[in-house]
Amino acid sequence: MKLLLMTFAIGLLAMAMPQTLLASSCTAPSISTTVDLPAAPFQAIASPDDCWLFVSMAISENRGAVAVLRNQDGIVKLDHRVELKGAGFGEALTHDGALLVVTTDNGIAVLDVGKLERNDSDALLGTLSSDAHAGSVYAAVSLDDRRLFVSEEYARNISVWDLDKARQKEFGASALIGHIPTATAPVGLALSPDGHWLFATSETMPPTMHMPADCKAEGPNGHPHAQGLLLRIDADKALSDPVHAVVAATPAGCNPVRVALSPSGKTVWITARGDDALLRLQTDELQAGTHDIHVSKFPIGPSPIGVAVRPDGAQVWVAISDRFSKGGGGRLAGFTNIDSVTPTSVLSAPAPGFPREVTFLRDGHTLIATLFTAKQVTLIPTSR
Repeated sequence: MKLLLMTFAIGLLAMAMPQTLLASSCTAPSISTTVDLPAAPFQAIASPDDCWLFVSMAISENRGAVAVLRNQDGIVKLDHRVELKGAGFGEALTHDGALLVVTTDNGIAVLDVGKLERNDSDALLGTLSSDAHAGSVYAAVSLDDRRLFVSEEYARNISVWDLDKARQKEFGASALIGHIPTATAPVGLALSPDGHWLFATSETMPPTMHMPADCKAEGPNGHPHAQGLLLRIDADKALSDPVHAVVAATPAGCNPVRVALSPSGKTVWITARGDDALLRLQTDELQAGTHDIHVSKFPIGPSPIGVAVRPDGAQVWVAISDRFSKGGGGRLAGFTNIDSVTPTSVLSAPAPGFPREVTFLRDGHTLIATLFTAKQVTLIPTSR
């Protein structure tokens, strides 16, 4: 009788759990692997079981797709793709593995992960109606999976959305909670491990701050400009009073574009693209009213963009894009001893073709990088 009851209970539990959480974990590639894609990839994110990779792609200005890559016994191949109504940029996966959010130049797409894996025709649940001119670029999901934060590069703010309404297929204006004001060109977002804080980068301070133009021009059409900022945002206050949710800010070099946190939440890493450098600071120093904040600066190569801390906290990896050079000599750089005065380089892998974003498989050791102009995704086992 006890065995019967136990079997019945397990069956009920299985029916209640999302399909993505039931599958056994898939083996990561044992060697470096590169997958060709039909369009330029922006970001890649793994399913909770490492059996799938979802890659946002830009096909044209108003057309994009999610490339769905399947991992079978450590062999990763393109399985299919799902069209989007706009070029695909930043991604975020809910912690329950049920929803994939993709920012586009035509709003914020919300997709059902199970249907996405099965290539169902109705995988796209709907689009959150962001202003097409806002420049939605990066996304982060709250730990309870109820709220979504999206940096809007052209609108100079971070929009806050109600994901519960998206699950109920309410994609109208009522799903928008409000906007967090930022400086010029907000891009990178990272939530603290406890979910209480949201860290965001803005590429430059606004002219109204009257700061000196210390940063050199980027690219042929650029011009000298002021440093950018790292913002510390109260994620809970952003739900009730987003206009006043920024609690602290500090200069963060020239064109800070991405941000990543250590697993402890005590250290924040920033890529300062215009400084060709990786920055490090302690989150406890970034408090309201604090002015004496120590920022360590490590020159690492031309135009770094993506940054990711390995889940065990042992390494930090950077996509050195070299995006403004005619040579296109991008590479991926990994560092260990990351709390020391000067981190130690552990690997420098060539990555020609504009390496843009880096993250890790859920195995905690396999690096994923998108190569934008090469139209590829590469997976690299890192040292254990």
